[in-house]
Amino acid sequence: MIMMALFLSAAHVSAKTNILIAYFSWGGNTRALAEEIQRQTGADIFRIEPVVPYSTDYTTVAYTTSVEERNSNARPTIKDTIRNFDDYDYVFIGTPVWWMEDPMIIHTFMETPEYNGFEGKTVIPFCTYYTGPYSALTDIVTGTPRASHLDGYSVRGSSQYNTTAIHDWLERIGILNVVAGIDDVKATTSQQRKTVYTTDGRIATRSGSLQGLAKGIYIMDGKKFIVK
Repeated sequence: MIMMALFLSAAHVSAKTNILIAYFSWGGNTRALAEEIQRQTGADIFRIEPVVPYSTDYTTVAYTTSVEERNSNARPTIKDTIRNFDDYDYVFIGTPVWWMEDPMIIHTFMETPEYNGFEGKTVIPFCTYYTGPYSALTDIVTGTPRASHLDGYSVRGSSQYNTTAIHDWLERIGILNVVAGIDDVKATTSQQRKTVYTTDGRIATRSGSLQGLAKGIYIMDGKKFIVK
């Protein structure tokens, strides 16, 4: 009976708020970050889980499974869908970074027909990584083209974040105002979005222009640009 209750709490959410945190976590890092966001916002939470569990062996997942899924453009089947998805206005999407990008199961989630491309939602991406966030945050933005978006958050592992930094981010993007009942969040559509990121997920500029930036690789609207 206890085991069944735990399963239901992981698979289904009931809309107590208009904010949802949906995340996939393999090793526990993204789960820890998702739960900290939940603690600070009181949001509902949904764990994205594959029907066929991934291996618990890091080498197998990192060097075989993730590569095979990426090369075949796979869409691993997810156990369940969010049945009351329409009740949410804000959706956090959390992911680890596998081979510089989102795991393919995140694409399964974003392409779930019942979610209608996240039309009318405001999506907030977040990720955990080992070497860098690379395009993980922008992959989520481009994967939800019908949504508006707020600036995401990335952190190396689960031991590197602190509650103050997360609070500052949530405050900066206006989510804490939503929690407090002050709905003045300014989101942008993906077509209007002009934020330029470095490959480690930092904001280089919000102007939409690469002019004046140091030499290097940048990401804007999910595409990579080289400044020579």
